[in-house]
Amino acid sequence: MAGHTPYQFLEQRPGSNSRQWFLRGRNLLAEVVYRATIGPEPRTPDEVAQDHGIPRAAVDEAVDYGRRHADVIQYEREDVLTNIRQRGLDTPPCAPAEGVPGA
Repeated sequence: MAGHTPYQFLEQRPGSNSRQWFLRGRNLLAEVVYRATIGPEPRTPDEVAQDHGIPRAAVDEAVDYGRRHADVIQYEREDVLTNIRQRGLDTPPCAPAEGVPGA
């Protein structure tokens, strides 16, 4: 990837539909690593590193990325949710009618 990046362990993915960055050489979004360190049951950076088999420094970079690029992460999450709603994937399937074979 051309250009300077402040991150050693994170990279953009050419051709990806996501604007978010991934861990270099892994199919793992930096957001996933970041979110593991926050929330109702946060894991320590060392635990997250062990969980994913990555260096602790990669977790630190993902946390930095998540904090600095919260707008990109939020935009993509909202875009995914909008797509799910538009496709009707947010509602349970209809129950089969009585008397219908296979019900």
